[in-house]
Amino acid sequence: MKETAIMKKVLVLIAAISILAGFGLAQTMGNNKMVAKVTGGVRWSQCAFGPDGVLHICFEEDTDRGHPIWYFNYDGTKSSELFNVTDSMDRRGERPGITVSPRGYVVVTWGEDIGDMVFMRVYNPQTKAWQPIETVGAGYGWSEPNAAMDAAGNIYIFYSSESAGRVYVRAKLNGVWEEAKKLNSAYGKQGGVAVGPDGTAWALWREKQSNGNYKNWYSKRVKGGAWTSAAVVWTGGGSASHPYITVGPNNIAIAAWGDIDPVLESGAEIRTMRLETGETREIPIPMYMQHYPRPAVDANNKIHLAVQLGGGDTGDGCFYTNNVTGSWSSTQALLSSWPKVPGISADVFGNVAICQSNMLFSTAGSEIYVWSLQPIVPKRFFAPLNLSATVALKSLRKAPEITYNLAWSANPENTEAFIQGYDIYVKEGEGEYTLLTSVSKTTFATSLKFTDLTKKRRFALATVGPSGVESDLVEF
Repeated sequence: MKETAIMKKVLVLIAAISILAGFGLAQTMGNNKMVAKVTGGVRWSQCAFGPDGVLHICFEEDTDRGHPIWYFNYDGTKSSELFNVTDSMDRRGERPGITVSPRGYVVVTWGEDIGDMVFMRVYNPQTKAWQPIETVGAGYGWSEPNAAMDAAGNIYIFYSSESAGRVYVRAKLNGVWEEAKKLNSAYGKQGGVAVGPDGTAWALWREKQSNGNYKNWYSKRVKGGAWTSAAVVWTGGGSASHPYITVGPNNIAIAAWGDIDPVLESGAEIRTMRLETGETREIPIPMYMQHYPRPAVDANNKIHLAVQLGGGDTGDGCFYTNNVTGSWSSTQALLSSWPKVPGISADVFGNVAICQSNMLFSTAGSEIYVWSLQPIVPKRFFAPLNLSATVALKSLRKAPEITYNLAWSANPENTEAFIQGYDIYVKEGEGEYTLLTSVSKTTFATSLKFTDLTKKRRFALATVGPSGVESDLVEF
């Protein structure tokens, strides 16, 4: 195995240099750093920036006992300790996905082929704790689950059953699971789900046509509505492979996929397309042995792509390109041993990063690496200062009313340009704090009126940053 891997490395390096020579030089990923290492094999790692500029990473480790799913985060300087999301070294977790909500909730998904199971686990940034593992699907699909979570906490999870050719999306809205929605009509598999700032969710998958080729289909769901009828993305090209989807700050959904010549089968062109804009598809990377494109959109609505370099169930690294300048940049090769699928993410601060694993053949274990366009620098948000509260009672006999007058001041440690406003929370009795209202960043006092005088209330406040991320809560 060692000699085969080394030979593959040499061949891929030669091929990568050849393809790069045809494109010229442009923006490239740098700041390469090993951020984690495990003793087993890793061939699937994914990443997502949080709303504070911290990169969150998950991966599957293959061991003699099982396939645990691990999580950690990286702030540009150091990595957190690894956390076993599956709570066991014996579970057979496979092909995990990760997303971070605008408010900083981390969602990790994974499948288990035994029993056709899909699972999810959520990290709550307010309680700073992982919630219990939840079962998303049982007995009807496990392959490549991935999730999206909006600012309100609604979760959408995509997964498929390749053996049965069925594609599903399941939503957890306002804390309640809906029944799974089957999306495809013909044999279908692979795809993804994403949600925009406006709360619209998008799902993308591929279906087999009567001639044996695949085409991509999509459906969307406006917040508060139902999934639309499936629509084909594009009728041209060859056979679509491994589609994936993301949504930019402008709420435009971006589809990415490999387009295979069904006759030659010598590789794939990587294509992207902005859905429902009338724009035609683009070809960021021409024909090559590559698959599993992963798109990300930055704060300026520019597209960044990471694509597995090499075929099969292993890979030899990834290609990276972007259209930051208005045209697609040079294709950069980031070489690695058997990483399978790379992860990529972008955020509102200008961070763009790729993660992928590197399996060690000379010694046991695997490494996880991160590349970024610029050094990753997290953005911290601090709670308001100088909180004060007064209470006033009115008309106790005829129309009882209690008014809470709250006041505070901005924290000078925050960067004013990034502050969106303040979130006010209320706790009644022995309950938990729940969001009551939000105010602008120029508001430093408010009055809250209630007619029920029997309840004991406490209030708390948080500074709100981009996309809804919050500081720690402080109590009045």
